[in-house]
Amino acid sequence: MSVITSIFQAIFQALTWVFPVSESGHSAIFHDLSGRFTNACSQLTGVIHIGIAVGIFIAFFKLFAGLFKSFFAGWNDLFHKRLDLKNLSSQRKFMFMTIFSFVFFLFYLIPAGKYGNVFEMFHRTSYNGNLLGEGICFALTGALVIALSTVANKSTKRLPELLQAGIIGLVAFLALPFAGCSFTFGIFAAAILLGMSEKYALRYAAVLSVPVLITAGIIELCTAVTKVGVFSAILGLIIAAAVSFFAVKLFIFVLKNKALKYFAYYDIAVGLIILIIGIFEIVVKH
Repeated sequence: MSVITSIFQAIFQALTWVFPVSESGHSAIFHDLSGRFTNACSQLTGVIHIGIAVGIFIAFFKLFAGLFKSFFAGWNDLFHKRLDLKNLSSQRKFMFMTIFSFVFFLFYLIPAGKYGNVFEMFHRTSYNGNLLGEGICFALTGALVIALSTVANKSTKRLPELLQAGIIGLVAFLALPFAGCSFTFGIFAAAILLGMSEKYALRYAAVLSVPVLITAGIIELCTAVTKVGVFSAILGLIIAAAVSFFAVKLFIFVLKNKALKYFAYYDIAVGLIILIIGIFEIVVKH
């Protein structure tokens, strides 16, 4: 795997993961148009996913440090029978909500015959030989961005925290394996639509993204078909961490300046183009 590939792939994956433009969707488009979509991944992809997790972790270091402290303090309170679930601090409540959102991801571990588990089944069968599904997902993501701009910062009746966490977890569960959907933005959008602030929603997306990226990266490293050299791997990891860190800061800037709609235009445009390509691919094959 060349150094140039590591550089460009790290930049590409980091930007498309953080922003609402779907990393998996762009990957599907690239492999489809290049005629070499095999559903197999490379070790470089896994390394870069871990690098993106590192960058996001650094960008939200104070948040993660506080959650780790709260997590171990919670176990200490439970051990000494001091845990009061009725009077939780905002930080501890946030921690419990994000943990509950991960419950849905346990379904991915269910055995699924020759695929190994449910996640691998979704991942390997998500590409069906054309870009029709990816085009629809891109267009829907763009429509969601536009819809979000009409409700952001408006008062919404809040649902119980446990129900909110369940809904966000379900959205994340559904967005992860399907190309064209944005995992990070799906979480962010769901949180906003449930009445959370942009700051709270962004933190929620970050907390769910980091363990998912690390887990995906480890799995990809273990199951990859294409190997990567040590230098290329280290370079890809460092660049992915740096780009994702600055991408988070840029995303916050975009939110403050109400410029998220420009990503919607991009998603809808790309979605319509590859939707047409997908229809054309179906017609040609039949």
